[in-house]
Amino acid sequence: MGKMNRIFLLVAVILLIAVGLKGEKTFVISGTVTDFKGRPIEGATIRLKNRAFENLYETLSDQKGHYSMAVKEGDYYCLYAIKESEYRVNRLEYWAWNVPVHLDMKIDPRYDRMEIYGVNAFEPQVTPQETYMVYFRPMSLGKSLALVAGRKVGEKEFQGAARAERLLNEKGKLIDVAPDAITAEELVMEINGARAEILGIQKTREFARGFFFHGYLVQIMKPKNGARSIPGYDRISITLHSKETGESGMGEAFVYALGTEL
Repeated sequence: MGKMNRIFLLVAVILLIAVGLKGEKTFVISGTVTDFKGRPIEGATIRLKNRAFENLYETLSDQKGHYSMAVKEGDYYCLYAIKESEYRVNRLEYWAWNVPVHLDMKIDPRYDRMEIYGVNAFEPQVTPQETYMVYFRPMSLGKSLALVAGRKVGEKEFQGAARAERLLNEKGKLIDVAPDAITAEELVMEINGARAEILGIQKTREFARGFFFHGYLVQIMKPKNGARSIPGYDRISITLHSKETGESGMGEAFVYALGTEL
């Protein structure tokens, strides 16, 4: 083999190794799981899922609520935290959606009796793009358990993906476990850690798995003092303290930002 051929072979091997290493790049997601009084939740399961809702990575929080897991670089459908022994007993879940893992990330799940599910956001197509429309579905543990009791459905029967089929109420295909109303005083909306002004709140209905659920669409102003921790993405955080149910919950979503840099 000639000298020039050996050089080309060496370069090709180096490039293959570089591409392989790049494909296996990993980052760490870490944080602390707490309730709304700041108390750590030990033994909470934190899972990272793909769009098929398959669990790709999983870990547990320690005595101080801390967790950490190394995952391959990529965009993931959702991350959620749950202590299974408490689920639908005295707490529900925390969810973060559209998780872009392209560097080390800190996500601090905080949850209690109000679940903030299915957070989605988009920019209205009106210039300047200074607002977000944010949709979420709040679910109250108290209302869920009352619905179970009213329908005489046992707790075990309530569990699982098919539970909605057993909770069809008399009005039709509506599972009503959301607060009847939400005001701006009950909501804390943040973008990249900065408080966002709430411009309007609309109650709506969501169709899923053959049933309807109540959800809320909230328009918020993009704050000027937010700093993105992940380049190209806005992190939208929702915290609800419901006066009606006396319950609190938090949910988040990462949104690819098309508008002006904050």
